[in-house]
Amino acid sequence: MKIDIITLHRVRNYGSSLQTLATQNYFVQKDCQAEIIDYYPERYTSLGLLKRLKNKSEKLARNPILLFGARCVISVSYVKKKLIFDSFLKKYIKMTPRTYRTEKELLENVPEADAYCTGSDQVWNSYWNEGVDRPLYLSFVSESAYKFSYAASIGTSKLSDEEKSQVVPLLREYRHITVRENNGVEILSDAGIDGAAQMLDPTLLFKADEWDKYTSDKFRNKKYVVTYNLHHDKKIDEYAAKIASEKNLKVFNISYNLHDIIRNGKLKWCPTVGEYLGLIRDAQYVVTDSFHATVFSLLFHTNFMVIYPEKASSRLRSILKLTGLDERGCGKMPDVRLADKNIDFSETDAVLAAERKNTEKYIDMIISEIKSNKK
Repeated sequence: MKIDIITLHRVRNYGSSLQTLATQNYFVQKDCQAEIIDYYPERYTSLGLLKRLKNKSEKLARNPILLFGARCVISVSYVKKKLIFDSFLKKYIKMTPRTYRTEKELLENVPEADAYCTGSDQVWNSYWNEGVDRPLYLSFVSESAYKFSYAASIGTSKLSDEEKSQVVPLLREYRHITVRENNGVEILSDAGIDGAAQMLDPTLLFKADEWDKYTSDKFRNKKYVVTYNLHHDKKIDEYAAKIASEKNLKVFNISYNLHDIIRNGKLKWCPTVGEYLGLIRDAQYVVTDSFHATVFSLLFHTNFMVIYPEKASSRLRSILKLTGLDERGCGKMPDVRLADKNIDFSETDAVLAAERKNTEKYIDMIISEIKSNKK
């Protein structure tokens, strides 16, 4: 039985790459052929990212000289990101033989499968995707085909009326829908899509020992605080520096951008995916605003603190609430004494074990229905 999955695998970051791997591997463990539809729109390419750099700030949009300089600086980092993440995809991810750039290309040559899945990550976040990206709602697949979602993320607090008018007809064609955040169920219900359920991000379906096979031991004997700062929040650097000072630790900063070398601490510039995992697993403390850095801190039992970004914090709040660790998230500068408060990961592990059983029931039900459809 073959399941084709569409997700954000071409977004060059650690979370997107690892959730793609986890989704694929979970279906493979269920004796399915799992294939990632290689949907690669222009906005994910290095050229597309450079074109959109002017949207990052008003200064860049108004000043062409400043924009040119920024593009020159950032292009070096884009080259390294391409090398790092494309090599990961080539090594671990089974993709369709054909790469699709547009909905039209998908409609003209629909990949053949017994069922189609919208995978995890922020696939239904219209802000992130620069509008409703119809292929991520399986618009290219016939209405009669078996469609479902696994832990899809909307990433916002609500859908606008315009979004609803576009996505509701597409979502009504799904046999089953699961989302990643608890508010996602409410958002879809408000839009008239009932019966959605919350499921774990696919990276949480595997325990730490299963992730160890992908993890580098390069940092195992080092003593450090590591930051992964996606929203350029100075509080993260300040908090990491306080912990490092009190505990006599180094500060390592994971960043895609070479220009972050000016930050306090030692830059770990676009490490490999295995090194990223190792930096989290072997840290004495993680300070982050990243969902997946939080996820792997939970899995590897690494002490951590989340500093919520101003926007798009729902997924972080959701996973901390689910695991009973609300106090590890803060919108302002946390008390440094939290660094001395160890986390009882046994309770977290118990919650995740129960949630994994829910996922297994869901996926087994999906597979059973697909098999029935084939008869």
